[in-house]
This record gives sequence, structure tokens and C-alpha cells, in this order.
Amino acid sequence: MSIPTQSPIAADAEIVRRVLAHIDTGTTDEGDVWREPVENYLEPTRFTAELETLRSFPSVYLPSAAIPRAGDHAERVAFGVPLFAVRGHDGRARVFRNACRHRALALVEDRGCSHALVCRYHGWTYRLDGSLSHVPKAEAFPDLDMSSRGLVEVDSYEVDGLVVLGPLRRIRGEPGRAAVDAATAALTDGRPWRDKLFPTERLVRVDATVRPMNWKVLVEQFLEGYHIRSTHTDTFFPLQYDDLNVVEAFGPNSRIAFPYRSIERLRDRPESTWTTDRRVTYVYHLFPNAMVVTFPDQVLVIVIDPVDIDHSTLTIYAMTTGTEDAAAAVRAADGPSLLSMGGDEDNAMSEAVQRGLRAGANTFVEFGRHESAIGRFHATLDERLACAR
Repeated sequence: MSIPTQSPIAADAEIVRRVLAHIDTGTTDEGDVWREPVENYLEPTRFTAELETLRSFPSVYLPSAAIPRAGDHAERVAFGVPLFAVRGHDGRARVFRNACRHRALALVEDRGCSHALVCRYHGWTYRLDGSLSHVPKAEAFPDLDMSSRGLVEVDSYEVDGLVVLGPLRRIRGEPGRAAVDAATAALTDGRPWRDKLFPTERLVRVDATVRPMNWKVLVEQFLEGYHIRSTHTDTFFPLQYDDLNVVEAFGPNSRIAFPYRSIERLRDRPESTWTTDRRVTYVYHLFPNAMVVTFPDQVLVIVIDPVDIDHSTLTIYAMTTGTEDAAAAVRAADGPSLLSMGGDEDNAMSEAVQRGLRAGANTFVEFGRHESAIGRFHATLDERLACAR
């Protein structure tokens, strides 16, 4: 079977045409209305079912730029499971369960680089491929088979700038396994994001914070532009349009285009020269919990991990294509940036949503025709919940 070469999402010129048409007619892409029951955000049994389902399907773990060289390693708790990724001497990125095989101490903390992975408790040492290489005073473990006590690897794939996790638990039944295969295919076909993410080879910063909101509320804030004028009055709205998006689907994933007002300068230029670079922010929602977000000078990979009903960990990997001097300047910049201010505004709204969900005023949350990517997110999650039962 031949591998398709054409991307499942529109080329730049088509996006520009659709945006200009929306500007002229005062419209935006539309889809179906969705009503999500409030109890789906607040019920412990629902949250438990979601967590088990999320563990049963593939997901984005981190960008390749987080571990560019042999020995580089980084950890993250994914759906409640402590994991870490490491780049081997063979250039391959591997993901392991973050536990020493002696006393289960978390082996990796934060990011770093080393020639071997050494447990700081008793000194058990592992090669970068996960094999156990040294046990201090090995005579104290007469029955130890070192060949079988290496780190526990989980399935992973490195695709066009992303390290993708395979399922962390096995799903039962043929329909479920078929759904997992389809989900894996959708996250290991990098054509939709390849040109936007892959050139960003330099990691600028990593921020991980716990936010007081359900993970789905946090995902929702990235998937619509209906809020631009109201929420981002002095930040994004002067640069972007309110309630004007192009929404595309590829597999269970979505791409939402947020155009800048400067896109209108393309009207008088030949279509063959049209590009969305520096004229559109793209949000690639890689189902279920990752976003690739493009900005003129950097790309963010954002991963959202459920902690409990009311809390989620938001991890942001910021990358740039610039020189080391440019990256250093970004790191050293004083004061809040436009992006950070806009992010703070979004998070404030989402935190208020989480509080409001408990007010008892609503039995459902309504997403209109201009928020269709959110409805699609919830519909896909419902489908996966049904498969994982």
C-alpha cells in the first residue's frame, strides 16, 4: 500500500482564501451545536473512566526538541503514570516508566543529560537503552537476573518533531483494538504539522503548572475564537479577528486557524505568493490533550494532564527556529509578553468556568455553531469511552 503524500489539511493559499471570504461576509466556519452535561466535568466515576480511557489510547508525550542529544532526558506524569523519555546513543528516543527496578524510586526528575541513568537512592545504574548495567554489592542479590531487570519501556514513536506514546494499558475487544490502531495512525502521520513544527529545533523554555480546572475545560479554551474580543480586549483582539476561524479535521484531530488582521495585505498580491506565515496562528489539537500552537517567532507544544476533577497540569514547551543568541534573548526578556498575558487571560476564564460548573445553575454547557471543534472533541471522547468499556 502506498503512503499518501498530500496533506489532509488545506494549503496556505486555500486558508487565505477562506479567511478573506469570511472577512468580506462577516462569517466564520460553522459546525454542529453540542451540549455537554455538567456532570461529565464533576462526577468522580466519569473522571476515573476518562483516565482509564486516556491510558488506553496513544497521545503526544513531548517535542523532540526537549531531548535533542544522546543522554538528554525529561520526565512528565501522563494520565497519572510517571514516565520519562531519553535519547539513546543510537539516536533513538525511548520512553520508560519512571521507576528504578530495585525500590521503585523515580529515576528521573525534571530535565537533564547524562551518560547513564543512576538511581540516587542505592546507585543502581541503567544504560540509555534501559538495560541494567551495574548493581552495587551485587552479591547481596543472589537471585538477581540483570538481563530481566532493565527499565520498563512503553511503546513510543518519534514523528516529525513529536514523541508519541503508545497505549499505557491494553484495551480489550476487537473494536477497541481497531480504534487504537486508527488513533495511532492519526498521531504518527506528521504531514499536517510537519512544516510548522519540525523546523523549530531549539527549546527555549519549559513551564509546568497545576491549574484549578478540569482537563476538558482547559482543552476547550484553545479551540474557538468566539471569545477574542471579550477576553483579549487589549492583547490579541487588536491584532486578530473576533469569532473568525477556519476549522479543519484530520482523523480525531483538528486544526483551528486564528488569522491576524495583517492577512488583508495579501489581497493585492499574487496568490502564488500567499503564505500564512506571520499572518495566522494555528492551533493543532492532537487528540486528546496536546496542542501545537504556532506564533511568528516561536511554536508551543502544550500538553494537558488530568490530575483530578478540579485540577490539571499544563506543560508548555516553547521552541524557536532562531539562533542561540535569539533564543537567549527570549529567555532573558523582562516583563510579561503578549503571549503570557493572553494565556493568563484564558486561564482566568477557565478557572472561573470551573467554579461556575459547581454553582448548580446549568445542567449542560452549550457550545454553539462557532465552537464546533469543542463539540467534536467531546464527541470523539465519548466514542473512545465506549470503546474502552
